[in-house]
Amino acid sequence: MDKAKREELIRKFKAQNLLEPQGRWTPLPVVSLEDFFDGNDDYGSIGCNLLEREHPGPKGFYAVLKEIRDCRDVQDILVEIYEIEEQEWPYSERLYILATAQLDTVTEWMKPLSPSEVSEGHPWSRMPLALPELQPGVTLFTAWWD
Repeated sequence: MDKAKREELIRKFKAQNLLEPQGRWTPLPVVSLEDFFDGNDDYGSIGCNLLEREHPGPKGFYAVLKEIRDCRDVQDILVEIYEIEEQEWPYSERLYILATAQLDTVTEWMKPLSPSEVSEGHPWSRMPLALPELQPGVTLFTAWWD
């Protein structure tokens, strides 16, 4: 694990600080693929419900997601940070895919990463602060690992 990159990621997380009185970050912060995956070698940071033989590892996740992001139908992909544990890479259970594609296409793109669910829209009432404005025709999709 690259500790300097971990600290930079945590700094970006805190810059989107919306700490509720109950101690929860709502809405949860989002970061770029580079912010989340560069320096990350922690298999538990994303897709931790996947069996060891199914888990592509952070490098595998990053490679698949960069390939998807490079599609002309994709505006961006962002990683939601769910939790920060001491001495570990921040944890994510959700990605946002901003694309002009249909849900079945996005679901097919995500198959190599075995998400629990891919759906259209955002699961919460408050959108992440760092979520960019959607370009015309772009829909927000959510990929989630239980």
